Amino acid sequence: MKKAIALLLALFLALGMISAVAEDAPAPIKLGQVDFAAHGTSCFAVVTVAVQGDVIVAALIDEFQYGAADAVTPVPNSEGMAGNVAEGKVLYSKRANAAYYSNNMASRAGSIVALNANYDAIQAYVVGKTIGELETELAGLTKETAVDAVTGSTLVDTYGYLTAILEAAKAAGAQTGTYTLYNKTGENIVELTFTDNVTGEVSANLAGDGFAADAQKTVTYTIPGGEDGHGRLTFTFKTEGGYVGVFATLSIEVAPMTLLEVDAESGATTLNFFAPQAE
Repeated sequence: MKKAIALLLALFLALGMISAVAEDAPAPIKLGQVDFAAHGTSCFAVVTVAVQGDVIVAALIDEFQYGAADAVTPVPNSEGMAGNVAEGKVLYSKRANAAYYSNNMASRAGSIVALNANYDAIQAYVVGKTIGELETELAGLTKETAVDAVTGSTLVDTYGYLTAILEAAKAAGAQTGTYTLYNKTGENIVELTFTDNVTGEVSANLAGDGFAADAQKTVTYTIPGGEDGHGRLTFTFKTEGGYVGVFATLSIEVAPMTLLEVDAESGATTLNFFAPQAE
């Protein structure tokens, strides 16, 4: 009896430890990357952000523009892209050519902080902030005040780089709903859309050239990280015969959806969240 009790106690302790480990397991790190017009109109930024949970844990800024072939180190395969570039120009990374670009900044604007050091200061500023915190801070800043907010950065477009980081962070935490659709309406479906109930944005027609009766297809919809996905979408379909089905409170989730014919509607809904039974 004592041995049985001891075994039970050991089992409960082991289960408790497993539960504690599961609860303490760190959230996965996700990467987000965006192309962004952070500075002027003659270059573009590529900004990469690592997010754990909703906290920014790392960021990397680089920018690309065209420059004199004899003055900068070009990106790989520049020779193969020569047909799309003005003669004597190549596409180059500002970070990889920081010394060259910083010299230009110094001579033209009197800058005393190297470009890569500016980038690094902006990156350091966002680390440890949540996506929501950064978004709130940006809402309270302007292009002029952002420069003073980030210690070590003298770039006039600091606000643009911070905005790019925010967008990349949102991309890292993006939530994607995946829906496996089964057409049991008895007709060809000619229209199939998602409407974002927050932004009002309507997706492209996902029915394409037609979603045949008894066919199956998988569609997706993605919203930024940190946003509420509950009841986020209105799902609408229309058949060739003019029958329209609407479900106005679809959440961002992974789910099967069987689209029903009129006589099979489940109460007030035009679909159910079960895969049809094999016939």
